[in-house]
Amino acid sequence: MLAIISTYWNNRFVAVNSVRRAMAVLQAVSEQPGGLVELAGRLNLPTTTTTRLLGTLELDGGVHRTADGRYHLGPAITRMASASGGPMVQVMAHPHMTKLANELNEAVGLSIPSGRESATVLRIDADKPITAEDWTGTRIPLHAGCLGLVTLALQSDAEIDAYLEGDLERFNELTVVDPAKIRKRLSKVRINRTLWTHGEYVEGLSSTAAAIVNDAGRPVAALFAYGPSFRFPAKGQADAVSARVIQIADEISAELSGRPNQQIAS
Repeated sequence: MLAIISTYWNNRFVAVNSVRRAMAVLQAVSEQPGGLVELAGRLNLPTTTTTRLLGTLELDGGVHRTADGRYHLGPAITRMASASGGPMVQVMAHPHMTKLANELNEAVGLSIPSGRESATVLRIDADKPITAEDWTGTRIPLHAGCLGLVTLALQSDAEIDAYLEGDLERFNELTVVDPAKIRKRLSKVRINRTLWTHGEYVEGLSSTAAAIVNDAGRPVAALFAYGPSFRFPAKGQADAVSARVIQIADEISAELSGRPNQQIAS
């Protein structure tokens, strides 16, 4: 009997330890995809153990390996993330946002639409003496800036009608509250997939955004870059900045939906 009990607890310990290690692997891959040796080093695990864990996760769809030998989060994880549209989107977006902030040398943010508002949940800043204010935790009506408008544009016509029939708060003289004008802007977003706004929520702040969508094409977040209007965007660079924001949003959307990166039609 003692031998049976001992075997039971030993097996349970091994199982729990394996789960913890598998979770650590998933966390490492979500923070930054990598190859076998790189991941083993970051996890401080033997390569044989890492190989076994990655192999099991790959079979179950937890990770997938690309042609260059790097492991990314797999379709099983991304399907769950796509359905939730919450914390997992932040995890997946973080490395992409860091890359974009470094490229643009300006702040990059992530917002999640919720009802009539969009809540900023993550921000990566650039190393500059003058930086834009951190809006993490701030909830902004969808009409009051590009980060809400790019997600509102991908909602159904009935949903847009319902939104525009509600209260449209004005934050300053630049805030667009005329339903007809908002509809024109949403039509442009559906074509161009992005929008620049200047000082409509906070004067002196310019931003551009693109929607992140799930595999059903529904907007689950908005990726946006922003900075003081006196320097952002630099002269003649607005279109290039918007194009890069769209490209990064597409990369996050593709990863979220568990499919190869491709331009996602609006």
